[in-house]
Amino acid sequence: MELKTQYFVQYSNDSIINRFVIPKETFTSISIGIRNVGTDFIFPLVQNMFSFPIFFVLENDIFEQGKSIISERNIPSYKFSSNGFIIKIESVDTLEAFCDISVDLALNGISVFIFFGQGLYEEDLVPLTQWNKPIEFKNLDFQKVETFIDVSEVGTTIFSRNNKFNSPRKVSYFISASYSLDIENSDL
Repeated sequence: MELKTQYFVQYSNDSIINRFVIPKETFTSISIGIRNVGTDFIFPLVQNMFSFPIFFVLENDIFEQGKSIISERNIPSYKFSSNGFIIKIESVDTLEAFCDISVDLALNGISVFIFFGQGLYEEDLVPLTQWNKPIEFKNLDFQKVETFIDVSEVGTTIFSRNNKFNSPRKVSYFISASYSLDIENSDL
């Protein structure tokens, strides 16, 4: 019998929350920790949580694979720096492709953010990143954001105002059944 990869779900600690300039009182912050985050983890999570459109903010070069997908599929995107892109995703196959690219970037230590909400535009999602300051989205009206996810090599942090995702127990229902919950290390 193959062992499932375990993950834990906890309320985020202050260091994670303070990594961003956001209105903290309106968002619940949940951390999902996993060893070796993969597309088979991120894709079902995002697909189960959101409807389209979904916006991916890729702070750094998305490699040639990403650029060719954008070009071949005529995907709406916004280039915001010499190598950063914001992609508006409106189909399952494009979502899967960018979840795959996001995992590659995260495993290389590059920031990836996923946004869902009403009335969001690519230009509003440009991050201001300075090494010694919290990440800020200066043009973003956070009243339009329902949920955003920070993807890293050790899991994700979900910032949400949606009651479906406002506790570790609730978030665990959106994670693929091919993973198992580490109950001992989770806030349930």
